[in-house]
Amino acid sequence: MKARAKKYKAIPTTNNSLAETDQIPIIDIGKMLSGEENAIPLVAEKIYQACKKIGFFFIVNHNMNKKVIDGAFDKSKAFFNLPMSEKMKVRMNKHQCGYMPPNVSIHNDTFETRKTATRPQISEAFKFTTDLDPSDPDFGQNRRFRGHNKWPDPLIIPGLHENFMNFHKAFEELSLKLLKPLSVSLQLPENYFDPFFERSSSMTRIAFYPALDQDIDKVTLPGHRDISFLSLIPPATRPGLEILTQDGKWIKQPVLPEAILVNTGNTLVRWINDEYIATPHRVCADSRESRYSNIFFLYPNIDSIIECIPSSHRYNKPSKYPPIKFQDFHSEYAARNFGYAENWD
Repeated sequence: MKARAKKYKAIPTTNNSLAETDQIPIIDIGKMLSGEENAIPLVAEKIYQACKKIGFFFIVNHNMNKKVIDGAFDKSKAFFNLPMSEKMKVRMNKHQCGYMPPNVSIHNDTFETRKTATRPQISEAFKFTTDLDPSDPDFGQNRRFRGHNKWPDPLIIPGLHENFMNFHKAFEELSLKLLKPLSVSLQLPENYFDPFFERSSSMTRIAFYPALDQDIDKVTLPGHRDISFLSLIPPATRPGLEILTQDGKWIKQPVLPEAILVNTGNTLVRWINDEYIATPHRVCADSRESRYSNIFFLYPNIDSIIECIPSSHRYNKPSKYPPIKFQDFHSEYAARNFGYAENWD
């Protein structure tokens, strides 16, 4: 007898109605991952509906190893608890790899109020990409966003590098499995996007948000859209993510402990001529506990040309954006929003 599929339901967060949680669709990808016939078109249809209406969706039955996720969070906490002198030894470079200290980053792409937009973020972050193998064509070539990770001394936090890279690799593998239904959802061949993600430049960002008192403006990461193609977000240690609906209302991210949240980013939306939406979101600090969050950003190969796909021209809809190499697209974004790291190696 075939096992009955597990049903998932989002848990409403504080001051968040069940109607609001229903705005974030839940997509079961279990049958697709097991190779069942017709599973890809079914997932594709749900992705289409989610990306047209809200730009966020949960995936469940994703086969992600919980130990990999937990291991990365454990090392994340250990890293942020290091003395500032140790963290600054791996200060973030112009390739967006390394440690971002508090009070240096101003997200200029935000649309929040001027007070919020111009206030440096009090949060901390650490970012890394794939460690290049010597056989990779970019190894040792000093190409931007390729092979410039900065790691703390392994004796300080044993296992940090291994756990972080296990997380990065596992989420990259999972994200690549979403390319087929995403392509089908856009009326493209299943493998349309696959070549662009060979030797991808994807990154992982681990972040720490300190608790703040109730009487302080608690927006610690202002409203913004990700630059990513897709972003994959396992549950953070505390609530805090808020999503802006198309009717202009901020809703709290529902809690679904066994799910991974996925959202579309500006790279995908530009590529498909705004066929889908990249939804603004922000992070608000908790007033009781610090918050740790680990996010994987799927990026294409730096040489990929982001050019409006043919299917996005239907209905006599002209291309809104000129072609651009992803490396240049990423560089421009980094210069606008992470200028503090632009002159660091």
